[in-house]
Amino acid sequence: MKNNLDARLLNFLSNAKVPSTKLLALESDASKRNYYRSKIKKKKFLIMDSSYEKNSLKSFVKISDWLSKKGYSTPDIFYKELSKGFCMIEDFGDSKFSTLKNKDMKEKYELTIQLLRSLSKKKPPNFLSKYSKFIFKQELNLFIDWYLFYNKNKARKAISLWNEIWDSLFCKVDNYNKKAVVLRDFHVDNLFWLRNRDGIKKIGLIDFQDAVIGHPCYDLVSLLQDVRVNITDKERCRLYNYYMYENKIDHKLFEESYFIFGTQRLIKIIGIFYRLKLLHKKENYIKFIPRTWELLKKNINYPQLKDLNDWFNKYVF
Repeated sequence: MKNNLDARLLNFLSNAKVPSTKLLALESDASKRNYYRSKIKKKKFLIMDSSYEKNSLKSFVKISDWLSKKGYSTPDIFYKELSKGFCMIEDFGDSKFSTLKNKDMKEKYELTIQLLRSLSKKKPPNFLSKYSKFIFKQELNLFIDWYLFYNKNKARKAISLWNEIWDSLFCKVDNYNKKAVVLRDFHVDNLFWLRNRDGIKKIGLIDFQDAVIGHPCYDLVSLLQDVRVNITDKERCRLYNYYMYENKIDHKLFEESYFIFGTQRLIKIIGIFYRLKLLHKKENYIKFIPRTWELLKKNINYPQLKDLNDWFNKYVF
């Protein structure tokens, strides 16, 4: 595969003493990163090419180090050249949650929720930035720009009302005082089952470079309202209650935030998946759109989201 690799990566491989002929390119995800798996039987590792997202790799390494010291499983980093955007990391194998059989998932989800409860109690590191109103609104705009008004003139009244609704909703979630580390992309493609480890270390974490300090419900709703996997309403409710059981927090406030962030996240996802299709010609995420809408329609029936429900009925449905 040497002919397919650029000179920068070949130079990194030479420094890391990795033969380029012993690598297998993995299918790329929604980012600009590329991954290569070692074909050397006795050496299990991945090469991460983040040369187009160098700052992202620096964040990954920094957060990985913090998580590891706090007792969570992140990939070991064997060799890195951060200034060039390359890294050689531990390979967690083919045990992604998304590849595992549904009937075996109860223990795995419960342990993952234990991990989230544990993470919510850790004091966030100073180097993480806060999940701000700017980020919140910027993510919502993906839906406006890439789905609702793509190649159309924006309806001024609709946008004005949209901003008014979301400004009000952000005020509600931002007032929550128990802020925590939020890993952000907390879904079945970024979670691994490491069967030979103990306790919450059985859950392998990746793709946390966009972590922020925010509301602890964010990762919970990312897990339970994951558009990549079909969790039944009954099971989702059971797992939510499992998280809340004997959790000394304001249950009513937490539930309201859960539905606000869950809805905001689903709206963002629709925008991202359409941008991937329209801008990057990546069609494979569109298959998740029906499930995204299904979850979104259920969420906006939550009483505190009545204004948003009315907006969708007027301008979208």
